[in-house]
Amino acid sequence: MRRLLFSLALIAAVPAAITAASPSALASSSNPSANVTYTSSTVALQKVGTVNLSAAAPVSAAAALAGAPTAVRFGAPPVDFAKGGFAGASTISTAGAVASGNAISVQRDKQATGFEGISGPQQAAVNNGGDLEPPDQGTCAGPSDSHGTVTVEIVNNALSGYTPSGKQVLPVTPTFALFDQSSTTFLSDPRCYFDAQTQRWFFTELAINTGTSSTEYLAVSVNDNPFGNYTVFSIDTTDAANPIGDCPCFGDYDQIGADANGFYIATNEFSIQNVTGAVYNGSVVYAISKWRLATAADRGPLPSVARYQITADSFGTSVGGANNGPYHVSPASTPPDGSYANNTEYFVESNSDLFSDNHLIVYALTGTDALNHGGVPSLQATEIVSEGYAFPPNATQKNGPLPLGATVGATSPSGIAADFNAVQQVTYTNGQLYGAMDTGVGSPTPTDGIAWFNLNPSTHSHGLSVQVSGQGYVNSSQNLLYPDVVVNGSGQGYVVFSVSGPAEYPSPGYIAFDPRSGPTGNIRLATVGSAPEDGFTCYPEFIGSSTCRWGDYSGGAEWNGQFFLMAEYIPPSARDYYTNWGTFVWTPSGH
Repeated sequence: MRRLLFSLALIAAVPAAITAASPSALASSSNPSANVTYTSSTVALQKVGTVNLSAAAPVSAAAALAGAPTAVRFGAPPVDFAKGGFAGASTISTAGAVASGNAISVQRDKQATGFEGISGPQQAAVNNGGDLEPPDQGTCAGPSDSHGTVTVEIVNNALSGYTPSGKQVLPVTPTFALFDQSSTTFLSDPRCYFDAQTQRWFFTELAINTGTSSTEYLAVSVNDNPFGNYTVFSIDTTDAANPIGDCPCFGDYDQIGADANGFYIATNEFSIQNVTGAVYNGSVVYAISKWRLATAADRGPLPSVARYQITADSFGTSVGGANNGPYHVSPASTPPDGSYANNTEYFVESNSDLFSDNHLIVYALTGTDALNHGGVPSLQATEIVSEGYAFPPNATQKNGPLPLGATVGATSPSGIAADFNAVQQVTYTNGQLYGAMDTGVGSPTPTDGIAWFNLNPSTHSHGLSVQVSGQGYVNSSQNLLYPDVVVNGSGQGYVVFSVSGPAEYPSPGYIAFDPRSGPTGNIRLATVGSAPEDGFTCYPEFIGSSTCRWGDYSGGAEWNGQFFLMAEYIPPSARDYYTNWGTFVWTPSGH
């Protein structure tokens, strides 16, 4: 979730269509190679309803924005459930920061083809004037009925669709309409994925009814048209009967992945009620047959959901322990022209409980074809030695006008939060896992850089083996925030991120990625940010903190040989009172 909200109506009841799921076939397992302990069970998938996305869209984004209120009433924002809080540069010791080598120069890419995507004011306009910060972003690309190749951007509680030239073919639309919910439903952490095998579009987002229940929503298209009909499903994530934590709970920071058989949602389970104690129960993974989901979207029978609650790992973290348990177990997805692992889905976890470490845990869910028959695949894991990584410091930004700050008498925010050293989205293709994370680089005063890695995993009769086939760092005189490795089936592509520093307003950036040598060439800016970040999360008068929140993840997708990248920046378009963020979607030069 990792975001805060000003809205007229903050929290809404979960609709009556959602019923409690009863775990069945509960089993407890441990994996000695990574000291991973988990329980597995099956839970019910519920059907919520059907939606036609084009019919649910506003008449136009411009009309929606014109009708937005010019000011919104303050409400009590939801608690930021970010684990561990934020750390400044002073919290990273010289020994904890990693070596960085020579800083890579930053250049403007005048050949990139891009356009401004969803902005803070647009998101608020279609959601009762509710401003959200930071923007949680998802990008997917694929075919459409009448527009050819399209990219769909989903940001916080809004989504939109574009052609490669930037023509908007779906007006900015609230996600409550996509998931067949009321306009007052509290939704967070959207994701999207086009699956080339099933020819279906998948969208997810979590919902919380504070104090009582939580839900994970999943919308699946009935065909390959992203702007047509969807069937909406739900998983009850309340976990009310959990004996190890203070539930009702919710699945924070949900991530998605897919292999040849299944669709996967990985979450971090926090207590809804115990805000002060910040009770955390470990990572929870949901696995569903994507083929049976496609059938269910066409009015077929509902598949069951395999559920895995991971409560301990070899990082020395366990539920109830000092470090609160396994965290941010990131599932892999495969590009549309890529090759899947044999009957296996992989996940990667870094040790974000420590300020610095040099280990990763790789998980393998094996026998995933069992999902097609209501089975529960086996989970195993192994720990490997990797390059070092460290908790990233707050980023700086170029000095400039701060109109919101001026209204509260603030001279400058204390920085932009880089959050933590956790692995973000992971991609599997051609026998390789590709991933990246924020890290502190250099010493004695580290800056925000990127740690990247290529892993070669394999499963066999003796368990799981993983070799590091490539790793390294990307850093600059500027700060690099929230990286994502976006590659095609051969592993060729880009690392996308935001750039911010003494010489740059927050801007969208990227660097080319080669499957053999990793990032190569210079850092390029797809466009240039127009001002400093100046949203409500920057000032203690609004949320009690003077560190600006930033987009928790960048994104990207490849379809039919074309890449679509997306990152947060500060656009030249009009802001509203509380936010000035925007997103930029682009195709790099040469593609």
